[in-house]
Amino acid sequence: MRKPLVKRIFARTDQTDFVGRASHVERLLKIAERGSGGLVLLATPSVGSSELLRHVYDRLFIEQDETIPFYFEIRKSDRTAQNAAVRFLREFLLQTVAFRRCDSRIIDAAPEISEIADLAVAEDGYWIDRLIEAYSNDGRSNDELGFTRNCLSAPLRAASSGVRPFVLIDDVHLLSKLEGGDAFFDDIREVFGRSTIPFVLSGERRALFASTSFQTMPLDVFSFTEAGTFAERLSARFGVEINDQTRDLIAVQLGGNATQIVSLFASAAANACGLNSFEQVEQIYTDEIFGGRIGRYFDGVFDESIPDVVQQSKVLWLLTETLAARSGHVPVAYWKRHSGLSGSELDRTLDALHNREIVNVGSGSVEIDTSSTVLSDYIAARKRLEIEDETRALAVGDALAENLKRAPQLMARHYRRTSAIGLRGLLRAFDGRRISSALFEYSRFKAEFKGADDKRILRALKDDDSLVDLPRLVYTAHTAAFYPKLNEQCEPERSAVGLGFRDTAGKEETAWIAVQVDSKLEATRDLVQFWCDRLEMAALNSNFEDHQIWLIAPEGFDDDAVAALEERSAFGSSRKQVELLAELLNADLSADPTIVADEYEIVVPMGEDTEMIAAHTIEEIAKRHNFSTKAINQIKTALVEACINATEHSLSPDRRIHQKFSVAADKITITVTNRGVRLADKQPNPDAPDAARRGWGLKLIKGLMDEVRIEKTDDGTQITMIKYLQKAAAAETA
Repeated sequence: MRKPLVKRIFARTDQTDFVGRASHVERLLKIAERGSGGLVLLATPSVGSSELLRHVYDRLFIEQDETIPFYFEIRKSDRTAQNAAVRFLREFLLQTVAFRRCDSRIIDAAPEISEIADLAVAEDGYWIDRLIEAYSNDGRSNDELGFTRNCLSAPLRAASSGVRPFVLIDDVHLLSKLEGGDAFFDDIREVFGRSTIPFVLSGERRALFASTSFQTMPLDVFSFTEAGTFAERLSARFGVEINDQTRDLIAVQLGGNATQIVSLFASAAANACGLNSFEQVEQIYTDEIFGGRIGRYFDGVFDESIPDVVQQSKVLWLLTETLAARSGHVPVAYWKRHSGLSGSELDRTLDALHNREIVNVGSGSVEIDTSSTVLSDYIAARKRLEIEDETRALAVGDALAENLKRAPQLMARHYRRTSAIGLRGLLRAFDGRRISSALFEYSRFKAEFKGADDKRILRALKDDDSLVDLPRLVYTAHTAAFYPKLNEQCEPERSAVGLGFRDTAGKEETAWIAVQVDSKLEATRDLVQFWCDRLEMAALNSNFEDHQIWLIAPEGFDDDAVAALEERSAFGSSRKQVELLAELLNADLSADPTIVADEYEIVVPMGEDTEMIAAHTIEEIAKRHNFSTKAINQIKTALVEACINATEHSLSPDRRIHQKFSVAADKITITVTNRGVRLADKQPNPDAPDAARRGWGLKLIKGLMDEVRIEKTDDGTQITMIKYLQKAAAAETA
């Protein structure tokens, strides 16, 4: 089958610019390959769920011959479910014909439904003709309900004729805006629920949550690392300069939201402004909040959720009050009293704001996620202009000054958060077993094990007779979720509560409250007293009658602090004790497992065996991270081959090979990038001396590493190689 000579069809970005969603793409492609089953994609608003579906569509259209991809987005402009159904049928037939003819231009031409039959390949002509005849305007007017279901059933009817469709329905949450939309959604669930064809329903997560019995897949904002990579790609695409510091600020301040990051770069490009300093970032960001793309997005959400201008003003005031509440939330009754809305109107308004994730509504209260810097800034901006009636110049100027002052603080908080122990994950691993008390009593650990290697300590701990009975914890949360005042003392990630039972019968309830405290040296008595007081208050406010306080200090505790811990019946551990405990419990200590633990970069010139420099470098890195000798040799060989490939075939103008080594808890990722002729564009020469060897190096790399991706860049090639620690260890012992 002839492949179309296109880079993309529905996708708005090239594949090389589409980052952070590889696992989601692969899962959706596997559903298409399997040929049956459905999935609901639950997306955080404006994180790029539509682009994900479009990329899946394009890959299926371009890369394979069997499965016919069909992408359909619900639009408010359809106004009625019946209009949406007609468009569903027309676009299904249109995309099917385009795929079968390997010609995406047919989609762009947008022929009328009556013309589609003339474009169909001969083998599809019969069933396409029958569909067009069955869903004529006469059938539409005679039986509206039956007509809608018949339109939705078009992919099923096509499948019965021997074709293999894969249906992607986007923005399903917008059905609530259409006349007859709820019934249309019921029809979608019924039609595809009883079908055997593969399909995906995608929409905003709060609107679709628990709305079907189908499997679900969440789509959240980018992680810090993914957001940084995305910013780098946008920098190249828009021609807007950034540096490492501003890249990280953008990732943190915009919370990994793809749409908002794109808006920032688009605005910078439109103003011919770089993003090379915190000041430049905050200038563009502040303009975005005060009426730029980001501000207009939130304006649209508010206009849609609260069309009445007067009511919107009252709701805005309530949002500012909620944002300022010390407890982090206010009762729904407070909203009802001050909004001027009837009960049903208030319910509709709160439902709309909740679904768009402006507020969180639950347990009789309304809450705003204060960790969303962008949302908080937007509300503050409107408060200045509309409630406090400041002049625009004054409001923008003051906001810019505040944002500049805050930027280093945001990054400092991010650094503290990423350095935090994953206390929730650690407490979640408490399963009722008995563990050496040396892991919870710093004075004993210091006396018996300080300076010893980990293997010796672990052997001794396993043979220890002095034990602590861990509870069986069934629920964990940040302590601030129970006691919001703790947010004034530390980041939420640095303190956690675990709820569970002391006994296996599940009758003796207990709570553990842990906190990671800052201290460059051994923690002092004053510090212990301070934190014990705070955690005791958290226990009292949460009605934890039986509780255990556990303090964790990087370097442990001095003698007076140990005495203070004993007086308060509290446990105290150093970072080393916690790491050993996590190893015994097989727990993950990462506060954010998506953050790369260590990253190294080198650039070597091509030729003169410089690939051996890279090989020696990766050997030292892999040794530091406990990879086996066999795995290290495999990694070295693969890296050398990748460098040789770049040197021999790229005709690189700068004769440099850029290498990045990222080491996470479970894997090492090696990226080799060079400029020059791309591997995919390399013209084969059967008479060349190395013709017989061509491709052997890549085959060897794929055999040595667990995952290998070869990607085209704008001006060269990037090879990404991954080796998993667990697989490497298993191969070593096999």
